[in-house]
Amino acid sequence: MSSECYTAITFAPVQGFIEKSRKLRDLYGSSFLISYLAEAICKEAIRLKYKVISPALIKVTQGTPNQIIIQGDFEEKIAKKAMQKAWLAVTENCRLWIQDKVQDCGQYYWGRNWESWGNYAWEFFWGSGETIRVAREAVNDAKRSRDWTGINWTGESSTLSGADGVAWPGMGIGNPQKTNRHKQKQEIAAFYKRLSYELGKAFIDETPELRIPAHELDEKRKEYGEAFVDPDEELSIPELIKRLITHMAIAKQIVNPLKEEIDPKVPNLLKKLEKELNPNTFTDISRLKHKNKNSQESPEKEYWTGWFQGDGDRMGDLLKTFSEDSVTEPDKLEVFSKAMMEWGEHKFKPAVAKAQGRTVYAGGDDFMGIFYRLPENTPSTQKYTPLTGQECVNWFGSKFPSIWQLHGQPITVSVGLVWTAPNVPQRDVLQHCRLAETSAKNNGKDRMAIRILFNGGTHIEWVCPWWCLPVLQHYQDRDGDTLKSLALTTGTKTKPNWTHIYNDVATLESRHAFKGNTQIAEELFKIYFPECKEWIVKDNWWLHSHDEKLRTGILGHEAKDAKKEANELFNEWFINLAKVGFHLCP
Repeated sequence: MSSECYTAITFAPVQGFIEKSRKLRDLYGSSFLISYLAEAICKEAIRLKYKVISPALIKVTQGTPNQIIIQGDFEEKIAKKAMQKAWLAVTENCRLWIQDKVQDCGQYYWGRNWESWGNYAWEFFWGSGETIRVAREAVNDAKRSRDWTGINWTGESSTLSGADGVAWPGMGIGNPQKTNRHKQKQEIAAFYKRLSYELGKAFIDETPELRIPAHELDEKRKEYGEAFVDPDEELSIPELIKRLITHMAIAKQIVNPLKEEIDPKVPNLLKKLEKELNPNTFTDISRLKHKNKNSQESPEKEYWTGWFQGDGDRMGDLLKTFSEDSVTEPDKLEVFSKAMMEWGEHKFKPAVAKAQGRTVYAGGDDFMGIFYRLPENTPSTQKYTPLTGQECVNWFGSKFPSIWQLHGQPITVSVGLVWTAPNVPQRDVLQHCRLAETSAKNNGKDRMAIRILFNGGTHIEWVCPWWCLPVLQHYQDRDGDTLKSLALTTGTKTKPNWTHIYNDVATLESRHAFKGNTQIAEELFKIYFPECKEWIVKDNWWLHSHDEKLRTGILGHEAKDAKKEANELFNEWFINLAKVGFHLCP
């Protein structure tokens, strides 16, 4: 083993594995699994006396980066075997648990399908070199010349691929052309009903403190089982794995055979995961069905939620500065990795939880989560106040910038926030989160993109730098009402009326009044945001090349043809502010 050599390792598909999730519990499961696989590689390297430079902190349940940097020539065969062993432990124990618990739904023929997922689910990329930069380049070369013979995630979305992609005992048997589809549907429904019941039973067995009376036991098994798998669902194998890994009975079965080889402290992490995903304490993720006579709908169907996804800016540029000195590069990367991982685990996640949100993953500078507020089990006479989009934005505007600075590293961050209508499919929400984050990046970085996503799939978006984000709190309607002034009164009106600016903008836009100049937009801004009128001076529109250390501009970076586009871009920015504010702060 040479200290003058470095190894870079990554695997795929990571983002796709996370995004192809139909429920929040799937997101947690996929994030946990990726951290688990990365940890297996790192622990094997440590066992063989190699030094793991990045990730510097790996004892986290969600968010361990899948790009691994190791000091020394860590053999590709050994690294791949460690990851494969961990993944096979997942697939095999999930399959065996089901076959052991669900025994009255016919003979199991699905072994070959599970074997395919166990052997070909992941692409593995390895590279080495005399410096970290060279090792990374070797990995990128391996990605470009990939020759993957995997199953290409067939059946990842069983709702799209049909019954052939559904995981059930008869999967993979016979000729689909000659299958009795009606009978098959009945057998699949019976299997998922039984699986859901057994998951609920196992959860109660693993949670003796519940102390459920005997006469309620059968009903509670069904209720808790629905938190993991709804009887009406039809899941593919990877979807099923994501769901099962979040069940304590199965998670323990997976890590126990490997705990001595991977990490004796793994059970502690599982306890942490169990607490976060307990159906009693996390009903928005578990989809626990509330048998409430006063409410015929679940909270998920009734209320809007705020999804967010963020990523550090110009990470490639920062890593290039580290690589300028190959001697100090490992130490700088290790310090950076540790700072970002500790920030995600110990600063960001607690702050989001305090704000009534949940972090799906926080892999250093890369994070994702959701804000929500669910009704408590209170008498029906008490009024429930739903979470508002303005509360989410206010948190990002007033709290997040200072929280971000706690890691102490010289990078900015771009975030996409999607204020989502109740009935939008989760996969659509995840896609819009990614697109909103990309929009924040493309429009200048160091800012937030706020996207309002409606049930029909349409959306509106407004992008704003962090320093200007509080403008939404300074809105003043035609009656002179602001959030600040209304806080001092005791009247029934509690918010300034955003309809005033919305109607003005809609009328003027229909008459093409914003074409050609920014005078109307600027004057309207001064009327409705009088305390912020100095914010929109043209010196604040762009981040010029000589102002890299100053705050970024409202419209981002000034392009070569910016003078031709400036008026149009500012008008668009103001119009979107009015529209998003109207829907976000009703």
